[in-house]
Amino acid sequence: MFELTSRAWDGSIKRVCTGYHPHYDIAPDYLTSVRHRFVDAEWVSTGQKVKAEVWFVSPEVYPHTLWVGRQFKVSEGSREIGVAIVVRVINPAMLSGQIESYPQNGHGVRQ
Repeated sequence: MFELTSRAWDGSIKRVCTGYHPHYDIAPDYLTSVRHRFVDAEWVSTGQKVKAEVWFVSPEVYPHTLWVGRQFKVSEGSREIGVAIVVRVINPAMLSGQIESYPQNGHGVRQ
């Protein structure tokens, strides 16, 4: 699940379309690039939550880092713009045996 929480730089409603490439905080000191495909919408605006399929650019660098319920800060560089919560992990190499209520996301992961 992806939620866009920030506004545009000028204070107006921010909009992003399917194919959007933000960054996720995969580790405390590591951001990674991802690609979103929104499942039931072409566009997402500030304040909206949508289901998204998410692909990580280099999942082999951080295997076993996803679990259902993990939450990611979503950013554009250093600017936090949203939140993503993992609801399903498709890529077994990304799946962690960890079970927590702290949510996250991955290559071929549906949020």
